[in-house]
Amino acid sequence: VLVEPLQRLALEQVAFGEQLHGGAAPGGIRHRIAQELQAAKEAAETSDQLKSQFLSNMSHEIRTPLNAILGFSELLSDADNEEDKKEYVSIISRNSELLLQLINDILDLSKIESNTLLFTYTETDINSMLHNLETSSRCKEHSPEVEIKFTEHLDHCVISTEENRLMQVVGNLIGNAIKFTEKGSICFGYRAESDKLRFFVTDTGRGIPKAQQAEVFKRFVKLNGFINGTGLGLAICDHIVRKLGGEIGVESEEGVGSTFWFTLPQNPLP
Repeated sequence: VLVEPLQRLALEQVAFGEQLHGGAAPGGIRHRIAQELQAAKEAAETSDQLKSQFLSNMSHEIRTPLNAILGFSELLSDADNEEDKKEYVSIISRNSELLLQLINDILDLSKIESNTLLFTYTETDINSMLHNLETSSRCKEHSPEVEIKFTEHLDHCVISTEENRLMQVVGNLIGNAIKFTEKGSICFGYRAESDKLRFFVTDTGRGIPKAQQAEVFKRFVKLNGFINGTGLGLAICDHIVRKLGGEIGVESEEGVGSTFWFTLPQNPLP
């Protein structure tokens, strides 16, 4: 998609160079433009391959929870044992949440692509919001050997921000930590740093290889193909944080765990 406009731009640059030098553009200019065109072509092809792979993955990712919901709904209707019923309901609920998350990620990506993702700033009590996230996160299915804790905060913090999007980012980071942490803890919170707030989610999970840490915020990237997900969550978090005026990053060590962090302007209210 990008190659054709870049080719036109490159031809215009060559023509301008020829006018400037009163004849054919120097070989150095032509060589540089050819290199830029080749790099743009390769980037466009890589993007197309990733999108094709994403669409292929989506057919599988959507079908998996749908099949589980349909299959266990049928089993539930015929079940007599109360323990079996509870187990089937739990599986249906878990897969319904997964399907909803998949659809939300796809819709958010579409809005990001069309620049229509809405941001409505309101007065937000950060402590109250994170306490609510702590409660809801503990209700999600996770290893019984993992403790989820809201550990660090200011005594009082009310700011002007996009509360729903901020909850989406922290919730996504906690959800990822739950997926990759089998024992230990998931701790999250925030602290003041100059005129910013620094949020963090720290886990004692598998960790991320150093060579792959730069890739985790890219679209369609999944570091573990056996874990359910679209490969979009962190890319969406990155977009939201930057729209809110902050930065996002990760520090991780294999076998020890990871800390995902992001900053936001403090924007305190009186």
